[in-house]
Amino acid sequence: MADTNALERSRKTKAPPKEKGVADARLGQKFIDTLFAPDIRHKALYGGRGGGKSWSIATYLVITAAKGRKRIVCARQFQNSIRDSSKELIEKIIRRLGLADQFTVTDRYIFHNITKTQFMFTGLERNVESIRSLEGADIVWVEEARTISAKSMEILLPTIRAPGSEIIWSWNPEDPDDPVDAYFRKGLPPPRSIVTKVDFHDNPFFEATEMPSELETLKRGNYQRYLHVWEGAYDTRVESKVFPNTRVGRLDIPPDTAPLYGMDFGFGSDPSFIVKLYVLNDTRQIYIADEAFGRVTMDRLPNLARSVIYRDDDLIRADSSNPGAIEFLQSRGLNVLPAQKGPGSVKAGILFLQGYEIVIDPSCAGMQDEARLYSWMSDRLTGKILPTPVDASNHGWDPPGLSSGQAGRLHGAQGRRGSSCR
Repeated sequence: MADTNALERSRKTKAPPKEKGVADARLGQKFIDTLFAPDIRHKALYGGRGGGKSWSIATYLVITAAKGRKRIVCARQFQNSIRDSSKELIEKIIRRLGLADQFTVTDRYIFHNITKTQFMFTGLERNVESIRSLEGADIVWVEEARTISAKSMEILLPTIRAPGSEIIWSWNPEDPDDPVDAYFRKGLPPPRSIVTKVDFHDNPFFEATEMPSELETLKRGNYQRYLHVWEGAYDTRVESKVFPNTRVGRLDIPPDTAPLYGMDFGFGSDPSFIVKLYVLNDTRQIYIADEAFGRVTMDRLPNLARSVIYRDDDLIRADSSNPGAIEFLQSRGLNVLPAQKGPGSVKAGILFLQGYEIVIDPSCAGMQDEARLYSWMSDRLTGKILPTPVDASNHGWDPPGLSSGQAGRLHGAQGRRGSSCR
């Protein structure tokens, strides 16, 4: 068990170095020591959920942007659109720090009006030239660095070579052989590097979020998975995953295959979640093509749905436990029907999904994360895997069409709505 005094010390916050005109921001001490360290080429931050890595790095970038002219690139391996990037997070930090009047925000870029700092957002996977175009960048933040390929790293590292340039890496560890882990955590890290482990212990605002209850649920249900998800340990027990049959990739969808849509409504701290998928029976594959999720108010549910569906008459199967939300969406012109769920439907849905290879589009970060985290319960004393899923990290798998058991029933609808494909 962690030393209580040490834990309390780690929770203390400190104002980062700032200059006149930069709003006050408070970060955990580890983030101050790592992100604001001078003359450092690589700032690597790894660890479990709840540590505030993305929020803290975005805060550092906004503060830095307000100090002097920089070219800042927020990069990730997979980015189909600006929606997949950290742009929205950067905007939230700007508003939170009271600096909105200093920045201009366009559809794809963010500019500081005084220092002329520019934020860019890019994906590394599809276009090698997009990596080479980063020459001249002052700061590159590699988000979700666990997914970066060895090829991307090979091209990126010599490309970022402006004097004083820095690369910030943030990731949740999974496999010790992942390129970013091999680069920073096997043997000595490269020169001028700070490699820092951060988790929920280092986030002074963790207790004010909705995450502690999720942490305790997983800790009680599957302690080994808890160590991976929250403490940042490597993911070594594949057998405890509910869906080990997943991979990240893209599939060519036959033109006569219609998409299926499932929606789950959030309650309390749980997010609402909508997914778009294709069931390909010939190849025994399920392709999760798109997603949207968030803790949204009722009046924003239609926008959440419309960010994924092709047109309003596309059939969405939704959580039948909230008829009021279904009626509201219907009143806004959406074709939403309740899913038929009965006793054992979740386990039946899991069994159905386990009979397919599940391919998750690189843009679906939420589904990728939950596929990695969703786990079976285990006996705390013996470690034996139990046939009951932990009720955590499953919001994306709950929507009808997935683990509710509706996928098996709905896939017969394919071909009848082919005009809605995109």
